[in-house]
Amino acid sequence: MERQREKELIAAAQGGNAHAFSQLYHAYVDKIYRYILFRVESVETAQDLTSEVFLKMVEGLPTYQDRAIPLLVWLYRIAHARVVDHYRRSRRKAMQENIEDIQIGVDAELDTPLQEGYTARQIRTALATLTEGQRRVIELRFMRGRSLEETARELRKSVDAVKAMQYRALQALGAALQRQGFDPDE
Repeated sequence: MERQREKELIAAAQGGNAHAFSQLYHAYVDKIYRYILFRVESVETAQDLTSEVFLKMVEGLPTYQDRAIPLLVWLYRIAHARVVDHYRRSRRKAMQENIEDIQIGVDAELDTPLQEGYTARQIRTALATLTEGQRRVIELRFMRGRSLEETARELRKSVDAVKAMQYRALQALGAALQRQGFDPDE
């Protein structure tokens, strides 16, 4: 889901719009269900935990604050907590198992494709704000790995002109990313 559309739906859902909540639910329910299903022992358990995740979403949405990351990341965190809680409850029922010995199968890199896709979209959007010349310099220098001299030859400009274009392009790109709320440290 596009980030701006997601923000609009979140705001509407926070205001009590059931249709907006429904759209958020349908956009993410399959991803959350698959995440949980790969970590629990049965389809029924996965369905129950998925419903708990969205119940937590309903309860937490009024106070949810957008911190420049997609809602799906928050939902994955809730889902992970529900899986851990499930195994804790199972431990109480079957005291012979130690929760520390249960392999939950948490993938530390689960959010990586999501974050990379989100970051790539932010960069594409920011690149679209640059002039054609600035985009071309960024492409040649950083995407194709060309030297200053090679870039200057291809653009039919002096090396100093390419340096100046590159500097202005990077400044403009950084400003465009900041306007989007991009935080390279997240």
